[in-house]
Amino acid sequence: MKISLYVLTILFCLSCCTQNKLEEISIQLDKETLNPVRNPGEKGTLRVTGHYSNGKTSDFSLSDIALSVRTVSASGNVEVVALSGDQLIPKDGGLAEVTAVYQKDGATYQAKKRVVVAPYYRDYHQTLVLKLFMGYDGELNEPDPNNVIFQKEDPSCLCTFAQALDVVKRVDNLTRGIPKIIYLVGWQRGGHDHLYPDWSVVNPKLKREEDATALESLRWLIREARAYNTTISLHINMVDAFEESPLWDTYIKNDIIARDVNGNLKSIWEYVKGHRAYHLSYTKEWEKGFAKKRIDNLIGMVPELKEGHTIHIDAFMAYWQPENRPLSPWHAKPENGGIDMYKEVETQRKIFKYWREKGFDVTGEGIFWAHPAGEGFVGLQPMSWWFPADINFQMEVPERLSARGRTHRDGQGDFRFGSSMQGEEIFQKDKDNLPGFLSQFCTMTLPWYYLSRLERAAFIDDALYYSDGVVARVEDGKNTIRKGDFILRENDNLFVPALWNENEIIAYSAEGYDNRSWRMPEGWEKVSSVDIYSITMNGSTLKQSAVPVKNGLLMLTLEKEEAVSIVPAGIPLH
Repeated sequence: MKISLYVLTILFCLSCCTQNKLEEISIQLDKETLNPVRNPGEKGTLRVTGHYSNGKTSDFSLSDIALSVRTVSASGNVEVVALSGDQLIPKDGGLAEVTAVYQKDGATYQAKKRVVVAPYYRDYHQTLVLKLFMGYDGELNEPDPNNVIFQKEDPSCLCTFAQALDVVKRVDNLTRGIPKIIYLVGWQRGGHDHLYPDWSVVNPKLKREEDATALESLRWLIREARAYNTTISLHINMVDAFEESPLWDTYIKNDIIARDVNGNLKSIWEYVKGHRAYHLSYTKEWEKGFAKKRIDNLIGMVPELKEGHTIHIDAFMAYWQPENRPLSPWHAKPENGGIDMYKEVETQRKIFKYWREKGFDVTGEGIFWAHPAGEGFVGLQPMSWWFPADINFQMEVPERLSARGRTHRDGQGDFRFGSSMQGEEIFQKDKDNLPGFLSQFCTMTLPWYYLSRLERAAFIDDALYYSDGVVARVEDGKNTIRKGDFILRENDNLFVPALWNENEIIAYSAEGYDNRSWRMPEGWEKVSSVDIYSITMNGSTLKQSAVPVKNGLLMLTLEKEEAVSIVPAGIPLH
C-alpha cells in the first residue's frame, strides 16, 4: 500500500512538472509608442513574462533576464531607446527592438518586442494632408500640356485667401470633419517658386479687400480654418534660390549659392521664362546662421503657424538627381569644404531638429530620393507627400512613425496598405466643384485611416494581416478588407467606420448597388435602427431615418459615386 502511494505521489509530481513546463517568454510594454515631444520625460516600462504549459503566466525578475536594445530604423542610425532597469528611455526618433533572453535547465528562451519613438507634434497617420495651389506668376518657358495651372485665365491668382476659406468649408463637409492639414503653395509674392530663399513677402494678389495687407489675410485664414477641423500651413523651399529674391545679394556675398565644379553660378532649371532657379548649400547657410534666421523670421511674421505645429518643405533633396551630383560641386571639393551629399544630410538633420525645437514637424515631398541610399529621415520626417511602395519598408516601419500621402501618381495604390489622397490636382482643376474629391476620399483616405491605426503583422501569400483580426487581400477576384464577417471594402464598395467621429460609418459605392446587406461592426450590436445622411460639399442632409438593422445586417442602396453617413437612429450627426 505504501509503495503504491509512493508511486502515485511520484507520478503526480511528474505530471505537475510537465503541466508547469515553461514554453516561452514574452516582453510586455506599458507603452509601445513614446512621444517625448508631446509628453516630455515620458518613459516606458517593460516586463518579461513566462508562459507555462498549464496556461498560467508569471513575471520574471529582470535580474534573471539578459536584456538588450538595438535601433532598427532611424535617420543616422541614432540610438532610439536606452534601457535602465525596467525603464525604456526615448533618446531619438525611430524604431527600436528590445531582446530578452532567459536560460533555465539547459534551455534558452528568447523574446523580442519593438518600440516606436515618434517625436512629433501631430498624428499624420490620422490626418488628411492636402495642398492648395494659390498662384504662379510668369509664362511657361516651354509648352506643357499637362500643366493645368497655366491653362487658367490668370495663373498668378488661382485662389485668394478668402476663396481658400470657402474651399476649406467644402472639404470639411465632404470629409465629415476628419482632421486636416492644408499647405498653401504659392502664398508668397510671385507665387510658387518665387522669392526663395526669402519668405518675408506674402502675395498681395491673394489679399482680402477688407485687410490692409496680404499678411493680415493669411493670418486671418489660418485662424478661421480652425473652426473647420483644418490646420492651414505653408509649403516652403529651403534649397532653391532666385535672382529676384531680396536675399540674393546677401547669399552671394556669403558664398551660400551653389556653384559648378569651376566655381561658376549655374542655373538648374528655368520653368518660367526669365526666371532661373539656383541651388544653395544647406551647410553653408547653416554655418553662416541664415537658416535659423529665416526660420525664426517666418515664425515671427506668422505666429499663428505655431499652433498648427507643422510646415512642409518642398524638394528637400541632398543632391541634384538629374545630373547625379552634389548640390554644389564647387563646395563639395575638399579644399572648399568637402560639402558632399552626406554633409548636406547631416545639416538637414539639424534643420529638422531646429524646426522641432521651435514647435514644428517638418513634412516633405519624398523619402529615399535624391538622398544617400537608405536615407528616409525615419524619426525626423513624420509624413511624405510621395511615399515609397516598397513592401519591406512598409512592413518594417509603422505608419505612425512614417506616414504617407500617395504611393502612386495614378490610381489608388496598393489597397492592402492603403494610400491617402492629395487634393492638389482637384483644387487646380476646379476648386469650386471639386470633381472626384469625394471618390478619392472614400476609396483612399477612408480605408487608409482605418488601417493606419493597426499593426501590420504579416504579409503572406499576397495577403496583408493586421492586428485586431483585420486582413486585406484579393478574394474571388475582389479587393477585400475584412475583420471576420465584417466587410470594410469590396472593390470600390466601402463600409468603413469613420473613427474620428463617434458612432459613424461612411458607405460609398463607385458604381452603385440595390439592396446590399452589410454586416455592422463591433460596438453596434445594440443598434436596432440607423439614420442615413447624404454627404455633399454643402453639408450632410437626411436621406432615410430609422432604417432597421436586422440580425446585425443593414440593407443599403446607393447611387453611383454616392457617399452616406450612417449613425444610430435619433443621434444627431456631428
